[in-house]
Amino acid sequence: MAGTRKTAAAVVLAALALTATACNNNDDSKDAAPAAPTAPSSAAAANTPSAAATPTKVSPAVYLEQVTQKTSAAKSAKVTESITMGQIDMKGAGAVSWADGLQGEITMDMSGSPLGKVIANITGSESAPYRFTKDGMFLKIGGKAVDALGGKHWMHYSQADQAKVSGGASDQLKSADPVEGVRTLIATGKVTEVGQETVAGKATTHYTGVLNSNDIAAAAGKGMTQDQLDQLKEKLATAGITSETIDVWVDSDQLVVQRTEAGDTKAGAFKATVDYTDYGVAVTTTAPDPSDTVESSELQKLAGGTS
Repeated sequence: MAGTRKTAAAVVLAALALTATACNNNDDSKDAAPAAPTAPSSAAAANTPSAAATPTKVSPAVYLEQVTQKTSAAKSAKVTESITMGQIDMKGAGAVSWADGLQGEITMDMSGSPLGKVIANITGSESAPYRFTKDGMFLKIGGKAVDALGGKHWMHYSQADQAKVSGGASDQLKSADPVEGVRTLIATGKVTEVGQETVAGKATTHYTGVLNSNDIAAAAGKGMTQDQLDQLKEKLATAGITSETIDVWVDSDQLVVQRTEAGDTKAGAFKATVDYTDYGVAVTTTAPDPSDTVESSELQKLAGGTS
């Protein structure tokens, strides 16, 4: 059971990465080489819907690289998500900005998961309100935990703390965007166009691909930095994922409307669905007052050293 909980914690943070971060915000991402184009198939050209404004002679790989750039330039969005892993079921909602590092707020509803009872001991309810700043992540404390922690209402997780809790997967919070997984697939030449589909009332083009852990090495220098590839490999290894299916739906503005990831983990089958709306929404996030903040290490001490 302890191993399952550790894996679940890793997937929770990885899922937050998938939803809360919408673009690469480190300087290395700006220097990444463009995705290597693949030869467009005649079937793909014939099925390209005009609603999604995909150039007739552009391959899915080249088009999705344009999508990545357009989505990154949007700088912010509202996000909603649904995550399942084995018997765990969670939902999240919030808004984030990636104009100057990851900033924003997301609340994870864990009432449909065994983790709900665990988080209730910290937050006072079966939901986890998270606040992200450039320097770390904050979890709002509630219930009896406020008294136990000297009246403090926020728990701070530094990047190092996040790595310990998530088993090393937390760096994805600082480097992932809505199509980073797809960019990896672009680099390995495995993206295919499914066709036109309506998602959230919008005409979109659906792209899909399968990422195997063995493909990561081949993606070096083809759209992702080595640091991004190392983080991706670590995320998959931590959750015990050897292969995952990634799908993305893009609208006529070349913005990601929905993204899903699915695969098998140590704790069971995993699927995360993320919807992006209101690109460019104003997001103002500040770190809580230090006098009202406690480090996550203090909570671990109260719990006898456990996470």
